[in-house]
Amino acid sequence: MAEPKTYWLISAPKTREDTFNTLNNRTSIEEPLSAKNYPFHLPELKVGTLDTLMSLSDDLQKADTVVEATTRKIAQQLMDLVDVGKSEKQEALTVEQTDIKNYLTFFQWSDAKYPKSTPLKTLVDVIQNQVAKIEDELKAKSSEYNNICNALIGEERKQGGNLLVKDLSDTIQKKHIIADSEFMQAVFVCVPKGIIKNWAMEYERLSDWVVPQSDELIAEDSDYQLHRVVIFKKHYDEFVRNSRNKKYIVREFTYDPNKNTQADKKKMETERDQIKNKLGRWCKSNFGEAFTAWIHLKAIRVFVESVLRYGLPADFQAMLLLPQKNKTKQLRKVLNDLYSHLTSKSVFSGKDADEVEEENFYPYVSLEVNLDFRKQVL
Repeated sequence: MAEPKTYWLISAPKTREDTFNTLNNRTSIEEPLSAKNYPFHLPELKVGTLDTLMSLSDDLQKADTVVEATTRKIAQQLMDLVDVGKSEKQEALTVEQTDIKNYLTFFQWSDAKYPKSTPLKTLVDVIQNQVAKIEDELKAKSSEYNNICNALIGEERKQGGNLLVKDLSDTIQKKHIIADSEFMQAVFVCVPKGIIKNWAMEYERLSDWVVPQSDELIAEDSDYQLHRVVIFKKHYDEFVRNSRNKKYIVREFTYDPNKNTQADKKKMETERDQIKNKLGRWCKSNFGEAFTAWIHLKAIRVFVESVLRYGLPADFQAMLLLPQKNKTKQLRKVLNDLYSHLTSKSVFSGKDADEVEEENFYPYVSLEVNLDFRKQVL
């Protein structure tokens, strides 16, 4: 059975007893919840004023959503590029040479990237600007890759489609062309097979100046025959118009002796592979940057919410819990019992654990961190 990937990042005030051990004992030892718990180490961040924190709280929720969305876009793009089995795609996601689970569960604040002495509002702005720049680069690089892929699909469709849509460069030869003629030109017409008998009787009358008996069958498939006829140039538009009325389709074609569709396709495939490799390397590097920014933003968010919830001085313990499958309701009940003293009884008066969970309000600070990047969850 696959391990759950949605963690709860919670906090509670420190007490004379070890806060983490108390939680761990109740959720993984005393209660049969099989929860995996980890301390989540936060530095002493620059608090500022409570008014600033209250204003920042709303901004943090929005920033969290945006940064997570960008992180998931990069992850999805990378997993789409990885040539491995479906179950192995998530393993391609690494941060600082470790997997994302280890990075989260053994989180260490990066003071080099995000100095803890910096005001929190500035740190959030730095993270948002950093990730916004990454997303702009992702859009540009993904667009370049998608364009070459679409062009290649179009080229394959031209080569693999019927005579109505396929590239005719490998079908029409030099001998079918009337070169260096001031007055006459070859015209190439797709004739549906269901009306091929009509074509033989009608083509010379599609304009006043069709060369008699110039019809030549060049190629055919299951749906169409490709014919060449010779007409006088000044009557081309009339010929095309009358052909359309008869359900014959004139294919515009310019002969190029240097064109080789197979060589062109091979060149496009090489270009696509080069762009794919470059995009893959970029995604691996920048997923780590975006994921790091996202988890630091989560850390700031749990810090701000904890100060607003528990007051100053900032004396609380942040903890990471991995609820096991089908155990989340029991775990919430245990946590509500453990921390019910942190809020007034009126908040929970007349409400059971299910009602409280539906409102997403708990007596302790609680955020979610979903590490399942196999699908878009936002």
